[in-house]
Amino acid sequence: MYRELMSSNKLTNHELSFASVISRAKESFSCKTDKALADAIGISPQVLVNRKNTDSIPYEELIDAAIEAGLDVGYILTNKRSVKPVREKTAEYTNGEYAEIPHFNVQAAAGPGKVAPIDEESRPLSFRRDWLKARGLSPANLAIVDVSGDSMEPYLKDEDLVLVDRAQTEISSGKTYVLRLDGHLLVKNLQLLPHGLVQVASFNAGFPPYQVDLSDESLDMAVIGRVVASMHEW
Repeated sequence: MYRELMSSNKLTNHELSFASVISRAKESFSCKTDKALADAIGISPQVLVNRKNTDSIPYEELIDAAIEAGLDVGYILTNKRSVKPVREKTAEYTNGEYAEIPHFNVQAAAGPGKVAPIDEESRPLSFRRDWLKARGLSPANLAIVDVSGDSMEPYLKDEDLVLVDRAQTEISSGKTYVLRLDGHLLVKNLQLLPHGLVQVASFNAGFPPYQVDLSDESLDMAVIGRVVASMHEW
């Protein structure tokens, strides 16, 4: 199910470009102008202009707004339609002892960082509600993303899945998060340092840690959520 796409099925750089993603977002949200789209995803028009000038797609805002509106996140970000129709707040519509958690059509890179398409057969996964409740997790806040790369080995391997709690965006030292940094989606271990610095680290010793300054106004960083579980396919 999680096979790598053949090169003929992969998206072009043009399809993943800022202009293409924003065009599909405007189509999906029924917005004729960039200003209308900015309003729809909860940012100011000037912020969208700034993102355009720096070629930095507002992934977090697009994903949150698309899920809230019941739109196809995969189509907006990757130009690949979901096999299973997207339903508004998918997790909340599953009754009984299991909750369906949406599986995003994006990868969080355990490496330098990238956004890439995954197998278009990806579907939501079901979790026992009592298992989630025992861990203080609300289905409506959860999402599943794929891991790409080997920088988080041995704990997270390439093509593993991670369960992300989007309600946990405040950094707690030593925890692992999915974050957007300079337009890329990453899965990294974060450590708070003095003077507003954050160390971004990998588990694989072959990838040295680096620091970002939260007080830097030019920093393009947002925590998507904390990794609360991982799944490995043998």
